[in-house]
Amino acid sequence: MNNQNTLMRLLSSLLFAIAAGIAHADDGPHARYVGNATGQGLDVKWLCEGKVIRKEYPLAANAKLEPVCGFSQSITVREDNAVFPAPVKFQAKKLAAISDIHGQYGSMKKLLQAHGIIDQNLAWSFGDGHLVITGDVFDRGEHVTEALWLLYALDAQAKAAGGAVHMLLGNHEAMVMANDLRYVNPQYLAVAQTLGLTYPEIFDNQSVLGRWLRSKPVIVQVNDSLFMHAGLHPDYVSLKMSVSEVNEHFRRSLGLAKSEIKQDDTLAFLYGKLGPIWYRGYFNAPLLEASELDKVLEQLQVSRIVVGHTTMSGVFSHYRGKVISIDGDMQRGKVGEVLLIENGNLSRGTLNGERLPIPEFSGRASAFE
Repeated sequence: MNNQNTLMRLLSSLLFAIAAGIAHADDGPHARYVGNATGQGLDVKWLCEGKVIRKEYPLAANAKLEPVCGFSQSITVREDNAVFPAPVKFQAKKLAAISDIHGQYGSMKKLLQAHGIIDQNLAWSFGDGHLVITGDVFDRGEHVTEALWLLYALDAQAKAAGGAVHMLLGNHEAMVMANDLRYVNPQYLAVAQTLGLTYPEIFDNQSVLGRWLRSKPVIVQVNDSLFMHAGLHPDYVSLKMSVSEVNEHFRRSLGLAKSEIKQDDTLAFLYGKLGPIWYRGYFNAPLLEASELDKVLEQLQVSRIVVGHTTMSGVFSHYRGKVISIDGDMQRGKVGEVLLIENGNLSRGTLNGERLPIPEFSGRASAFE
């Protein structure tokens, strides 16, 4: 017990030291639902140059959060009516997909603006197009909050224009919700402590962003492409589960400890190294045989699987186009690419706005977690 107390004191001291070191940091808003006499309100906090700014809103629905610091745009909090499971199959004339943002808000903005998905005011400009984010907005970088709020805003704007934003959950979203904070930028541990919360509590079911994230799936299909964070091993077929059922299993289990997940065989597979948020067998040894991939595609009745998770230098084709990888190393903050599909034609878009053919991959992939 003495050793445990010593460890806790050391950790507390470290967090205070980190907080002192980032006293200039701006972050927010962090909005939480609270009960009051008139219904559900909001308690909203910003951390501005190390000082907590707080505002209360008597009604959460349609509350407009004007920028104080952190995210630079006003945010309208939508009515809390997210329905899950959402539809899992969609049709779109044009589509864009990015992955593994990892707090690189600046690169994400630049890439989306370069290809007409958002305008210079960060508003949706993709019309009835669909934008897919195949997970891992969280961890590593210093601007996770801003990236999440932009996607939250675009979600509503796209819907109003006849389009859609599909925010999928990756392994890092699942890790944070389960209190696995190995890859959280130290800045955010200090922010959470200053706000009187743990980092997972910032995204729990009482927060606006946390409740929004919990309404999001792990897998969706747009046209003949299936999108997820990492991929699926052929053993998935033996589970005899629909995509909707996979999404529902994740929804129910988000935040469970690893020990609890291991007690359920289905969850153990879904969260394991062969499941949709961790699998790397399309790229790293032992490589999946092409015939085995064909079985998965046939079972799911799709032409290709689009994934992030395994880092490369851009968007690449694998298995002659049956797998497309889109983790273009945005996490370093200097590069990044977007997959573009329009009228059945696939291309890759660069940060400077170029649209280029998608090359077949030949080389070695990285394996960042």
